[in-house]
Amino acid sequence: MTDAAGGIEYRDHYFDDPLALASFERCAKSVFGLDFGKWKARGLWDDRYQAFSAFVEGECVASLCVYPLEMTIDNKKRTGAQLLTVGTINAYRSRGIQRALWSRAEAWIRTECDFAFLFTDESAAGFYEKIGLRRRREFSQIVPFRPPRDRAPARFTKLDIDRDSHFAIVERLARERTPVSRRIGYYNPNLLLFMFLYVYGDLTFFIEEFDAVVVAEKSGGSLRIHDIVAAAMPRVADLERFFARFDVTEIEFLFCTDRLDLGVSSTREVKDDVLFVSDDFELDGEFVFPYSIRG
Repeated sequence: MTDAAGGIEYRDHYFDDPLALASFERCAKSVFGLDFGKWKARGLWDDRYQAFSAFVEGECVASLCVYPLEMTIDNKKRTGAQLLTVGTINAYRSRGIQRALWSRAEAWIRTECDFAFLFTDESAAGFYEKIGLRRRREFSQIVPFRPPRDRAPARFTKLDIDRDSHFAIVERLARERTPVSRRIGYYNPNLLLFMFLYVYGDLTFFIEEFDAVVVAEKSGGSLRIHDIVAAAMPRVADLERFFARFDVTEIEFLFCTDRLDLGVSSTREVKDDVLFVSDDFELDGEFVFPYSIRG
């Protein structure tokens, strides 16, 4: 749909127009430093990923992208609309363009999805509050860790995503995976592979014994587990020998842990970013969206 107003042309679902798509990519690179080249080279560009954009004289100056995802929320199938690549070129900020884009995107989301969500920082939080999205607190799960004494060290491979053979492992498991949680899980192989290509390149480990990829980040005395990608989820006890390689005293799980047998645990409020959801999102109690969804 195209709608011109005040010298600004609003367009959506236009990625079949190669000139407009190229302009969108230039805008994304200018605003975010984001180059879609690796994602496209792997054949992962996804028609479900849609932009609601503003153009001036044929050049994209602002966008708000929507990526519908198959999700599990409280053990029920839902379609979540993740908002991504939300930004405006400096010269066109403070003109109400993003509010206009949200009005168009929201109307489409209400017909196609069950709820909307996004992750942002405090500097942008005020805008999302003004357009009616709700801030929700998130909590990760923490367990103390002592290395097992009577078991051999785990065998694992640190993956190099730029190697075709290593990428093939991740791609297979991304497509075969079971949701990491029934409380909040998602299935979108292309988005997950985007995260591996752009964010998780140095944090990806393959444990062949369990045919599982673990995204693990050491932070001081804590090991932060962003995701476990497997067709059959291993238990925490199965992963203890892998955890022991990192010399940490606690494990922090950055996804809901209902499918893991954690034992005694505590919670910690997530402070890395801010979650906003639409009024259609309903989930009681403490939770955390999987970190690997935060594209």
